[in-house]
Amino acid sequence: MTAKTEAGVERSAWVDVLLQDGTIVRVRDAVAGDRGQLVDLHLQLSDLGRYRRFFHVGHFDSTHFVDQLLPQLASGDAVAKVAVVDGRIVALASATSTGDGAAELGLVVADQHAHRGLATLLLEHLAFAAAGAGITELVAYVLADNAAVFDVLRHVGFEIASTPHQETVEVRFPIRLTDRVLEAMITREQRADADSLRALLRPRSVAVIGASRQEDHAGHQVVRNLLRAGFTGKVYPVNPHCDYLLGLRCHGSIREVAPVDLAVVAVPAAQVLEVVRECADSGVRDLVILSSGFAEDGPEGCRRQDEMLAIARGAGMRVVGPNCLGIANTDPEVRLDATFSPMSVGRGTVAMMAQSGAVGIAVLQRAEELGVGLSAFISSGNKADVSCNDLLMYAAEDEATDVVALYLESFGNPRKFSRLARRLAARKPIVALIGGSSHAGRQAAIGHTASAVTSSTAVDALFQQCGVIGVQGLEQLLQTTSVLANQPLPAGRRVGIISNAGGPGVLAADACESVGLSLATLSAETMARIRDIVPDASSEQMPVDLGSGVGWEAFSQVVSTVAHSGEVDMLILMRTPLPALSYAAFARALRTSLRAAPDAETPPVTTVAVMLDTHGPTRPIRAGHHHVPVFAFPEDAARALGPIATYAEWRAAPRVPVAETAAGSRATARDVVARALRATPAGGRLAEPDVRQLLAAYGIGVLPSVVTRGVEEAVDAAAWVGYPVAVKIADPDLVHRTDVGGVRLGLTGPDAVRAAARELLDVPVEHPGLLVQRQVAPGIELIAGVTHDKVFGPLVMVGYGGIYTELIGDRSFRLTPLSRADAASALAELRTAPLLSGYRGAPPQDVAAVEHLLVCLGRLAEDIPEIAEIDLNPVIVHERGVSVVDAKVRLHPAVPAPDPDLRRLSAPIGQVGPLGSDGSA
Repeated sequence: MTAKTEAGVERSAWVDVLLQDGTIVRVRDAVAGDRGQLVDLHLQLSDLGRYRRFFHVGHFDSTHFVDQLLPQLASGDAVAKVAVVDGRIVALASATSTGDGAAELGLVVADQHAHRGLATLLLEHLAFAAAGAGITELVAYVLADNAAVFDVLRHVGFEIASTPHQETVEVRFPIRLTDRVLEAMITREQRADADSLRALLRPRSVAVIGASRQEDHAGHQVVRNLLRAGFTGKVYPVNPHCDYLLGLRCHGSIREVAPVDLAVVAVPAAQVLEVVRECADSGVRDLVILSSGFAEDGPEGCRRQDEMLAIARGAGMRVVGPNCLGIANTDPEVRLDATFSPMSVGRGTVAMMAQSGAVGIAVLQRAEELGVGLSAFISSGNKADVSCNDLLMYAAEDEATDVVALYLESFGNPRKFSRLARRLAARKPIVALIGGSSHAGRQAAIGHTASAVTSSTAVDALFQQCGVIGVQGLEQLLQTTSVLANQPLPAGRRVGIISNAGGPGVLAADACESVGLSLATLSAETMARIRDIVPDASSEQMPVDLGSGVGWEAFSQVVSTVAHSGEVDMLILMRTPLPALSYAAFARALRTSLRAAPDAETPPVTTVAVMLDTHGPTRPIRAGHHHVPVFAFPEDAARALGPIATYAEWRAAPRVPVAETAAGSRATARDVVARALRATPAGGRLAEPDVRQLLAAYGIGVLPSVVTRGVEEAVDAAAWVGYPVAVKIADPDLVHRTDVGGVRLGLTGPDAVRAAARELLDVPVEHPGLLVQRQVAPGIELIAGVTHDKVFGPLVMVGYGGIYTELIGDRSFRLTPLSRADAASALAELRTAPLLSGYRGAPPQDVAAVEHLLVCLGRLAEDIPEIAEIDLNPVIVHERGVSVVDAKVRLHPAVPAPDPDLRRLSAPIGQVGPLGSDGSA
């Protein structure tokens, strides 16, 4: 869709942003059609405002400044961003080039919109735009007493250098989007977004539009659930054909109801737009749209969803859905259940989002059975506006939430998800189930919730880097969430298993080993205590089998002994249904044994129970300061504990920042890419000399080589690089030279080179030529490189290399940019990783050099979006250093896209659809 605004700006160029006070402001580039509004913006400033902007109060400078700025924008000598509220420009930030990569900063905010964060917001967006235009430094001249501007510059997070003059201060700061700057940006966004979602989840009044007498209708069920939950605010059913519903008077239209905080829309899709317009006109604050028939239904549905969101944004309303189940908040002061779920929402500490309404119903039902209580629930549906990123920001600020659980079918902005999730997971665990990772699942997801195609490989990399606990099914999602909500995190991977039967303990041991947990080894002292308590125990070492005759008192004493020994990090307590240990006796044993707090020097032990009863799992058992989750089978317990142990390790590891790129390196690489794309605008493989220059700019050296055309040239080149040499076909479009017999190795003299060159020149290829290269000593062969996912962006890959790389298929991926810790974890998860650390007596190889290589690849791919693919194969790892033997790079023209780190509510209106309906999650 390319509908225009009054200034001729395409809708796709808009970015909607939420301010701290809940106002939705639109940020976009300034254009020539803005002249009148920009002049008015300056002329309407107070005398003090004009004086601080131009250092005097005359009106001439206002028009003069605008008339100078607009031609500079057209010529590329300036960049400027405007903020629009209610169709009017209320703030402007500009950067006008002064040469040598510097630009003068201009900031102006309408007096009536001061102190709302507009200047900070525009400066953020201007900095990203200026950096993209090649500006490296901003300079501002500020009156010495203008404290407000100094506050703005400080709050953005840039490193500021100031030089005082007589009445002014010259302020300079480099445009480096450091972790400090990005952290400051995300902090501001998180607070504003959390406040917005808090308002959504804490309404004082709810109107249900489409309330029905039919009990199976969603509108009827929402009214019923609001009343059943005991909602503390007012409920207004809206139905022109109904007088009363469930004891409440119905209203013919939302216009008849005083302005309400939340409207739940349950009418056919064809009526939704008119209802949303009425809500906008009536002062409704937020919307939940249950109706289906939008982006999940194809292009016409996308158009309806786009129009609906435009109306809501224009009125400053947040939107949940469409095509969703509803929302809930279990806070006793609110007791909101605005869903049409047949199950009630139990109170707890888990904030949950389910993209699918049907999955949401199943999750709520199973959560009730497992005793998983929720602090908040959101069914996001098509995620036209409110998305999982919103929930992450809300959960970070919500004291009632300890755990976040997600069921998603798409990622619209995985980079922002990564930054938000990494930040939240450092304090609160996130458990996520992604639907649509298989080919069949992806096709179903596209038709179901207008979701983007996701890659399971990219999702795995994303989760590993940002500490999200990925699970494989709904049962594992809820079971893992139950453990996190009810138990402390484990201090390690040592698991203790205590049972009243041998076979189940063996199965538990197998299950634990399969998920990377290790059986704890008990000391002789601990085993002696167990023998004293249960003399006829079948085993005092893991798994501990206390025998079929053990009673609750002995079982309790053994559990207490092991839990306080300091020799286990996790406990799986198992009960086989035998007469000596009834269900009640087992529960009593848990309560008694875990009642006392561990010693100060002994960390708490993560404890779960397994009851092999025909009635299956029960609700968690209260024991001491925590509840003990109960599982039906040992495999379930292990599948929950394994990922939690991995998360605990991630959370305990020190955070390592990503290294910044030197400006000169980035400029060199950009020059290489720009030159290549000028020659071949459609992209393609880089020529060998350009590959070397590009990689060298980021510290990646490729073995010296010479490209030749003839036999004697190859002999001369071999003498120059030094024997022994390898001679290869030089065609850059040839992916695997060995497939066509295009490699000759171990050539030690001129005659061998001549013979090899003659043979290779006879091989039919599109671009004839030879590559002569010094042959290095053997080592461990890896493959490293960059690939590009259309949703997740560039990913760095490392794996077992050489000619068998596809056959072995041992690879690991990470999203860019990579920290050193990310690179280390990518290497560690390879099946062939032991080869690097010294397998079977071989010397250890230079792992640090490989990690550095991966970090450099990630930085290069992050900085240069035109890179579609990098293939380094083989990368030979030695005891000291690495040798990149062969390198290929493929380019493609970059598609302009909003930076994922910028504050924004969702995809720009007009880009709703399979790749854009989920812009912020």
